[in-house]
Amino acid sequence: MFVLQLMLMSLLLHRTMSSGTGRHSLWALASYIPGSAHFPEFTVVLMLDDIQVGYYDSKVDRVMRASTASDHEAELNLGQEPVTVLRDIYSSMKKRLNLVKHRFNLTIDGVHVQQRVTGCEVLEDGQPALIMFRDGSNGQDADSLLYNMTHFTYAVREGWEIQWDALKKTSFQMLYSNIYLPFCVRTLQHFLEREKHLVMRRVKPRLRFITRQVVGGAQVTCLATDFYPRHINLSLLRDGQPVDEGELRIGSVLPNGNGLYQVRKTLMVDEKELQRKHNYTCEASHLSLDNRLRVNWRAESSYSHRVHSISPLVFLLLAAVLLLLVLRRRRRRRKERSEGVATETQEQVGEREQSDDLVT
Repeated sequence: MFVLQLMLMSLLLHRTMSSGTGRHSLWALASYIPGSAHFPEFTVVLMLDDIQVGYYDSKVDRVMRASTASDHEAELNLGQEPVTVLRDIYSSMKKRLNLVKHRFNLTIDGVHVQQRVTGCEVLEDGQPALIMFRDGSNGQDADSLLYNMTHFTYAVREGWEIQWDALKKTSFQMLYSNIYLPFCVRTLQHFLEREKHLVMRRVKPRLRFITRQVVGGAQVTCLATDFYPRHINLSLLRDGQPVDEGELRIGSVLPNGNGLYQVRKTLMVDEKELQRKHNYTCEASHLSLDNRLRVNWRAESSYSHRVHSISPLVFLLLAAVLLLLVLRRRRRRRKERSEGVATETQEQVGEREQSDDLVT
């Protein structure tokens, strides 16, 4: 599944797909693992943009709502056409894995995995819809196809060549033009209407600086978190000018675990830079914002951001002094406690002697 996710991310990055740019997509993440008795040999996860909306496997043989594949009441009302298309993908992936085994002389025994990411995307500005797939076998990216009614592109990794003559190319274009692309767009629009409260939402990012002391300077992080959709432009500026990306450690856009996203850019600022009193600005532009969002941090605004290295010897001396103080305090408490017990004993003896005198 990890390889399949990498393939999906590769396609997303290649297309710079984002619902924030007026583009929506429907993806089928399919895995074919023959010979296993523990789970279905063919499974498909359906994704609308970045939200799971459906599930299919060869045992259930129906398109179910996300995360409820075992509930017979949760079947999606999509008709028979999606099941027919998914069965066709199932058959295609079987043939492809058999071809791979034959081509590379793989043994019949053992676990072999065929994976596919396939789907379509539509744009709101009237441009032709795009349909595509990418295949992988036994964890290796194999080939891919892109088609948008006007351009047909087929790419294959070296060593995985499959003969595509003019007749086969024409037949595939007709298949995608008349069946796969119209079906995918209809299904995408169906899910888009049903889940628009999720994919159409706009959640503003929260922007802040995180600074951490390090030896010889400070680590300054520009963090944008809790935003949706996932596409965001995040910049770090020094005195109003963009910091060169070569100086930055740039993180990927990551899920927050709550359906929202986060991303960060980190800059190492040495002691000399801190003393120059630069103003740093964290700036974000996002579909949810009317204007750019900015927060500022000045390197000299707090002495705590000036970090000086402490030698190991000084550190050991400080630790030794602290230990002596603790031991001395403990000894004092013990002495006070023993003196208190002795005083109490003397008072008890005096009281007993007074009592004996009275009796006498």
